[in-house]
Amino acid sequence: MQRVIRTLGLVAMVALLVVALGVVSAQDMMDNVLRTEIGPSDVPTLDPALATDSSSIQMLNETYIGLTMLDDETAATAPGIAESWDVVDNGDGTTTYVFHLREGIPWVKYNADSGAVEEVVDADGNVRYVTAHDLEYGWARTLDPMTGGEYAYVLAYEIVGGADYHFQDPEAEMTVTRDDVLFGAVDDYTFEVTTDFPKETQLSIYGMWMARPQPQWAIEESGELWIEPENFVSYGPFALWEWNHDEFISIVKNPFWPGTDNNPVPQLDGVVFNFLDSVTALAEYEAGNLDDVDDVDSASIPRIEADPTLSQELVIEDGSCSYYYGFSLSVAPMDNVHLRRAFSYAVDRQQIVDEVTQGGQTPATYFTLPSLNAAPQPDAMEDLGFGIGYDPDAAVEELDIALEDMGLGSVDELPPITLLYNTSEGHRRIAEAIRDQWSDLLGIEVQLTNQDFGVYLDQRAEFPVWRAGWCFDYPDAHNFLFDVFSTTGQSDTGYSSEAFDALVEQAAAETDTARRQELYAEAEQLLVYEDAAIIPIYWYSDLELTKPYVERTYAVDNAEQYENWSLNR
Repeated sequence: MQRVIRTLGLVAMVALLVVALGVVSAQDMMDNVLRTEIGPSDVPTLDPALATDSSSIQMLNETYIGLTMLDDETAATAPGIAESWDVVDNGDGTTTYVFHLREGIPWVKYNADSGAVEEVVDADGNVRYVTAHDLEYGWARTLDPMTGGEYAYVLAYEIVGGADYHFQDPEAEMTVTRDDVLFGAVDDYTFEVTTDFPKETQLSIYGMWMARPQPQWAIEESGELWIEPENFVSYGPFALWEWNHDEFISIVKNPFWPGTDNNPVPQLDGVVFNFLDSVTALAEYEAGNLDDVDDVDSASIPRIEADPTLSQELVIEDGSCSYYYGFSLSVAPMDNVHLRRAFSYAVDRQQIVDEVTQGGQTPATYFTLPSLNAAPQPDAMEDLGFGIGYDPDAAVEELDIALEDMGLGSVDELPPITLLYNTSEGHRRIAEAIRDQWSDLLGIEVQLTNQDFGVYLDQRAEFPVWRAGWCFDYPDAHNFLFDVFSTTGQSDTGYSSEAFDALVEQAAAETDTARRQELYAEAEQLLVYEDAAIIPIYWYSDLELTKPYVERTYAVDNAEQYENWSLNR
């Protein structure tokens, strides 16, 4: 049934194009539409202020461009809607960035009745162009404590007054106002921001999705529904085309996007992202119904590598993410650090990557991706005796201490422990393998449960153990350790450590890379061993299947730039 419904969605798209463009042009357009997948669940949101997950961010990177953007093949910071910028030392310990925006970028919207992307006009019929005022509104909305944006803190720390404003209790009297935060439009196409903590990563952070222009009039008119296709406006290389929340989301070429060196005018007419699990996606790919699969089914890797056709279409590259299990530190019995260590020691990471994932992943004994700037390196961590890996004897020893702490005579007195993962065949297989490892070595009963992605994000902090992953937003260790596990970070573990915070804050202020690596190594030891807030499992590899008629780039930051792709069927 799902396949029939999905096909009907594409048929409806073709029918609409036939009406709007005529049979020949409609068919030509569909021939130039890429068909891919974006995981098994719906995209949680298209709101730049609220997005936290990779699928939402992927869609926003195609429809909204930041002041700066990352080059998809090098992760270098490149101009986005800012043509250039000046960096001004104010002589008082603060630095001001002055961004000069590109002119003539219109807000656009796909019109389902006409079948075309159209410029948005105001009440007087004037085209609405993206300005510094849209950027100022977007930043203000993101930072506003009332908005509830979970990624706002990343931006808040990079602006004078930003953290004091954002971290206020929205239910209490707010003593710091928006006017106390030093950013804003100088004129229609000049935007400036002042920081008292200048660092290398700032230009990348100022370009992230939560720091992009936002359409005040559309948000105020439609409220939470502004992200639906009938209301959604954007300005990037693509516009939102159609969104069937059960089956797929699609984007269509924006003919009004002027293009930049990094984000050019698209060669594709559109992209259809199907909501498919990895097993179904592979079947659809082999049936010729998908042109690309971004999440290759791990159990099928041996068959793919043995297949003379599929093996030529498979690409395995170093990944941009870390796979781990998080503990909810206030949920019993995982409020006991020795039990958490026992669980971590009992995970045979090498077995997981050799027998379960089978895709070139690297067993991880700590969290941060080693390829990032200032990241601790595996050899150095091992020399220091830092990190945590598979150690059956240590696992049993920590379990015995935990049982004594909890006043339990044996492991049989522990209640079953629930492990949560977001619905996915790959995550299920990993969870089953780790459950069995825990059962065999520790004798602990673990029950598995899964939820669709949006529900899982909302509820995982209520479970004692849960699956998680983190991909870099900018290529620096700060994005892994400070942004995720500082007291104000993104983690749902409830982890809070003054010692950890001090280390990552010192590392952020440090300019010597070797010293930063030392500080981050100490922070890692607190995170994964001393406090055992998470179980590092592996560092990703990226496995993709792509048809030979697709010309493409491979994004090192896990966010593809489809404006750089083309089809030659």
